[in-house]
Amino acid sequence: MTDARADQPTTRHLLARLEPLRTRVMPPLDRIGASVTSILSRWPDAVRAPKDRDREKLALEMLFRIGKWQWENITTQRVISAAVAVFDDERRARPDLAPVRKFYLSEIATREPGAFLDGMVGVYLDSFTAGSDHTRQLAKALGQRAEDLGGRHRRLTEALPSLFHPDAVVLELGRLMLASDDPYARLKQMGLSSPHTTGLAKAAHEVFIERLKPDLAEPDARQQLFNWLTPESGSVLQSGAGPAVEALLSAWRDKTPPDALRNELSEQIIAAWNDPRLHTGGIWSGFDPSLRAVLLRWLTHQDMKFFCNMVTATQDSHMWPPRRDFWLKLYEDKMIDEAWVAFGSEARRYAQENLVRSGKTDMNRRFGRQLDRGSSTSLLIMRIGNKIVVDGCHSYKTHIFRVDDKRAPKLYQVTYHCDNIMRSSPNSKPHNSIHNWSQWVLQNV
Repeated sequence: MTDARADQPTTRHLLARLEPLRTRVMPPLDRIGASVTSILSRWPDAVRAPKDRDREKLALEMLFRIGKWQWENITTQRVISAAVAVFDDERRARPDLAPVRKFYLSEIATREPGAFLDGMVGVYLDSFTAGSDHTRQLAKALGQRAEDLGGRHRRLTEALPSLFHPDAVVLELGRLMLASDDPYARLKQMGLSSPHTTGLAKAAHEVFIERLKPDLAEPDARQQLFNWLTPESGSVLQSGAGPAVEALLSAWRDKTPPDALRNELSEQIIAAWNDPRLHTGGIWSGFDPSLRAVLLRWLTHQDMKFFCNMVTATQDSHMWPPRRDFWLKLYEDKMIDEAWVAFGSEARRYAQENLVRSGKTDMNRRFGRQLDRGSSTSLLIMRIGNKIVVDGCHSYKTHIFRVDDKRAPKLYQVTYHCDNIMRSSPNSKPHNSIHNWSQWVLQNV
């Protein structure tokens, strides 16, 4: 008789038939992190700041609603937009809006976690003003709710433990910026979506510049400064940039940087904040005159070198090198106060390809154009004391005008016509005798 158990699979056989165990592992979190960063970058704030023309209306609407306690047809977004208006620099101390400010502080204390609470953190950051009553009041109220903040602001409080201590946070953030090679990227990583525009970052900017200033003769410190002022992932800082550029130039107040560095800094400054010879607004309106003069000396030298290098490379004449040396010596002797170049078309192309190293340089604003003679002639226009001196490449004569002569060409114009200058010139000299020509220039300037 056959044993029935013999036909039954043994435990060993059953185990052998089982699929091998597969250990499940957590997927890499890099993609999730990148997605979160992308979302925060695309939608950095729950509520956008209202336009200036709408702010008074929003503030008065909130005053009315609080007085009548009417809350029909209003969204959290509108409440936060009104808070931006109520706590901006124009309205934050207005006596008639005191009930509105009191209302917001009360709501911070009692409202459940969510959009309102997180939105008020944004109001605090944007309106931050060191030493002000409204900043202290917002900081106190929000500090008591720090545990209830959303992910973005929890990340910020972790990076800045003193966030809601206004007397300490400015210095802490300034030091953090100083410790970072790329302060702009660091602040964005922390949760400040628009580092240049928040009131807190503006306050820390002053600390950062003051601490960085002694080291700005060094390349790493300069790069750190430009990473903050002109970030690759953001717009150029305008408000508050003047003192930063002054700090940069002050490193060279009493000494001259090498030519390559001088040219690089000049082009970076012009590309970001315009040429002070052509624009008087922006950062240049309140700029330190002595430091502005440093930059103007650099630009004068740079334009003369542009002109001289272009002629040296494109004109084969034994008379040019002594002319070039004469003009450069006058500059070194501090006789040439200002200089401006008007390139012809071929010289312009040469300058773009060989002389201007910065890809940000706008040739249409950086130099003038000379249009006569098929644009074959380029001009160097200089102010030497009370005289305007115009020299040109090839066989173009040197022309000298008094500054107050109505016929004298103006510096920093967009276009010039060399034949018109020649016909209106009261005093000119060819270069056929360099000795006589150089003596004539010295006698007439």
